[in-house]
Amino acid sequence: MIDPPEGAPEVERAAARIATWPTTRRDNYFEDFAEGDVIVHPRGRTIGESEQMALTNLVLNTAQLHFNQALCDGDPKTYFGGRRVVFGGLVLAFVCGLASEETTENALAELSFDEGRHQAPVFAGDTLFAESTVLEKRPADRPDAGIVKFRLLGKNQRGEIVLTIDREVLVQRRPGAAP
Repeated sequence: MIDPPEGAPEVERAAARIATWPTTRRDNYFEDFAEGDVIVHPRGRTIGESEQMALTNLVLNTAQLHFNQALCDGDPKTYFGGRRVVFGGLVLAFVCGLASEETTENALAELSFDEGRHQAPVFAGDTLFAESTVLEKRPADRPDAGIVKFRLLGKNQRGEIVLTIDREVLVQRRPGAAP
């Protein structure tokens, strides 16, 4: 892996990491996670104006804060400096998606999402990144899997945390591994 210069933007560090990855993940079975592991997911995702409008409409969220620019212009102190905010459900979906290859490629089920907090607004044009910390590992009720609890952080292009949520995932054991 080519190391980017000290202090390089997160996107450059992520690009250097992803350039060396195999196309199929073989390192995210239950046995591969350890409590305290921090996984900085390599991809970023910029949210476009039209897709944020279309997806918010698709899920039937009609909150004017997402659609009505005139409302936001009318009271910029209340409405994030006059900017329409991206629906938080989309932020969660994008951040989970960014984390999926490294954390849930071998998952059997998402068991829970807890303690979720939107910590800063996200606007069209922002780029999201994700980071997962393994909080806990424990056996499951089935021999072929275990439960991994992650703290998932969503960050914007400035490195500001925009989302924090804990998630528990039922993850397959490595084929042939004993429980």
